[in-house]
Parts: sequence; structure tokens; C-alpha cells
Amino acid sequence: MFIAYSLYIVTFIVTFLVSYYYINYATVTTTIRLHINIVVASVMQLSIYSLSIFGWFLYTFPNSESHVFIGLQLGYCFFLISEVCLIGLALYKFKRTEMIHLAKHTWRICKKNYLKIYKSIRS
Repeated sequence: MFIAYSLYIVTFIVTFLVSYYYINYATVTTTIRLHINIVVASVMQLSIYSLSIFGWFLYTFPNSESHVFIGLQLGYCFFLISEVCLIGLALYKFKRTEMIHLAKHTWRICKKNYLKIYKSIRS
């Protein structure tokens, strides 16, 4: 079962790397906009993850139901984490100045609202 889990996780990691390299290649070499490349890479990830989870279901269901649910949870968590990382890395790499400005602006708003809440609690 260790080999099955290892292959399952390696499939997710390879899928993330392929999607990331696709975004880099397509953004640098073509004239297609970044958001379209991100959507295409996300659909690639979703399809490969779906196939991996289906294969996991077919492999583990005859053996043990607990491994089926553990694999589903693992696949779901890996999918969410990889999507957030993929979008974040792509935006940071190609839209760095806008992302830094957005992060600073968000931090300023959070700090201002936190101070307001803190002052209202103290009084």
C-alpha cells in the first residue's frame, strides 16, 4: 500500500509541475494572455487529478474502504493546495508589481481595521 500512496502523491506533484511549466512556456512564447493560460493549466490539473482519483478508487475499493476515503481527502487537499500555489506563483512571476501593491494595500486595510476593532474593544 505504501507504493500505491507514493505513486498517488508523485502523480499530483508531477501534475503541478507540468501545469506550472505549461504556464511559463505559453506565457513566454505565445501571445495568449496570462489568465487564459491559468484556466487551461487548471483544467489540465483538474482532469489529471480526476483520473488519478478514479484510478485510486478502482485500486483501493476492493481492498479497504478506509483507504478510499483517505485517498479522496488526500486528493482533494492536494488539488486545492496546488491550485492556490499555481495561481499564486503565476501571478507573482508575471504580475509581480501589481501583486506586491495589492498585498501592501491589503495589509494596510487589515492593520487599520484591526486598530479600529482594538480601540472599540478597549473602550
